[in-house]
Order: sequence, then C-alpha cells, then structure tokens
Amino acid sequence: MILDSEFAQLDSFVLVGGNARSGSSLIGFILNAHPNVVLANESRASGSFWKRLDRNQILRSVQYNSTIKHQNGSPSGGYYYAIDQPLTEKSDIRVMGDKIWNPATLLLHGNYTLITDLEGKLDTRIRFVHAVRNPFDVIATMHKRSGAPVKDRTRWYFMHAEAICSIQERMEDEYFIHVHHEDLIHSPDEVISGLITFLQLQTNPDYLYSCRTLVFDKPKSTRELISWKREEIEEIADRAAKYSFLQRYLQKSLIPDIS
Repeated sequence: MILDSEFAQLDSFVLVGGNARSGSSLIGFILNAHPNVVLANESRASGSFWKRLDRNQILRSVQYNSTIKHQNGSPSGGYYYAIDQPLTEKSDIRVMGDKIWNPATLLLHGNYTLITDLEGKLDTRIRFVHAVRNPFDVIATMHKRSGAPVKDRTRWYFMHAEAICSIQERMEDEYFIHVHHEDLIHSPDEVISGLITFLQLQTNPDYLYSCRTLVFDKPKSTRELISWKREEIEEIADRAAKYSFLQRYLQKSLIPDIS
C-alpha cells in the first residue's frame, strides 16, 4: 500500500488515451509494470473527471485501481495483460496516471480546463500518451464488435482524431507523444524505452523482458476481415491524410482491398 507521504515526490501524471481498439490498454499495463510508475486502467477518479476530489483522493483511486487490475490478471476488452514475472514492491513512485476511457478524449477536447484543473490539484505536469493504430483496422474492429455501419464508425473515429489534435495543440511538445501500435509490436524494446524516456525514467533489461510477454507476435489486420466499399475506403483515406500521425497508413499495402 502506498502511503500519502509517498505521493510527495511525484514528477508527473500521465494520461493514456486514443481511439478504441488502438492499444491504449496495452500501453497502460506496460507502464504500470515499471517499478517507478503506478498507472490505473479507467479509475473511478478519471471516470468523474477528477471533480470534487483532492490530490490524495485522486492518487489513491489510481493506486487502488492499479492494484486490483494486477491482482485480477489485468483484464481489459477481452484480453489479459498480466506480466509473467511478479511486480516488485514499489517504494519510489515518480509517475502516476490513468488509461482513460475512450469517450473521455472528446470531453477533454471540449473542456481542456479539466486537464489544467487536474494539474493544479496534483501540483504536477500532465503528460499525454496517444495510442495510434491503422484506422482501417480500428474502424473494422469497431464495426465488427458493435454492428454499426462502417460510415458511422468512421465518423466516430475521426471525431477522436480531431479531439487528439486539439489536446496536442494545447500541450508543449515534451509532454505529448504518439505511440503507434504496429511499432510497439515490431520493435517493443525500442518503443517501450522511448516511452520510459518520455516519462524521464530509466529502464532495465528485466523490465523490458517482462513487457515483451504482453506484446502480440504481429498486428491483427482486422481490415482484411470485413467487406469494404470503394467510397468507404476513399473517405477514410482522404480524412486520414489530414493528420500527420495517420499518413503512414496510406501506403497501398496497409489499405484494404475493395470487395
């Protein structure tokens, strides 16, 4: 159990977010495995946007959620993200944070004072980790899971993309980072080390080895599992071209074939 006195040396508070099915939960559990980080997965505090809560209440909510998720095998969205090796006792917590629920991105965009108010309550800077994945895969996954039309899921996806841009524009570059799901899978050590450096912490081989056990062998190409219309593909490609963090997905090999 973390004592209130151990919150005193907190260097930063990190929010992990992005579109649904983009790997934000995976990133959250990887960060939570670090010996100097305690990171929740959709804590009650973030669910209420930290309203009417003081510093200790927010951080205790994060610590409680993190502990329970780990004890339960870290389930999220039908996946289990338990680290094979047991976590060491954490006694020097430098970073805390939360993997926020996906619609929260829209609300933070609409009311950015929620972030500045949180900084004031915690007396520390907020960092933001944006989880990114091929939009065709994300939209296809949301379509398959919800049954909603591709056009509807496309609208939902780009609402979040626009919200992320708005949040990024309000933050200094050193406090915001994009993490591409495909890079995390192909080069886990490099990407995870970059994440830890972003948090101004150190990593070690044992930590990286433990985190590799969470990462899939290859990205899931859900885009290949549904039937696409030409106009659906063209709309997604046209809209993705407007976002620098999505332009890499416009390569021919990453765009689905027309049914």
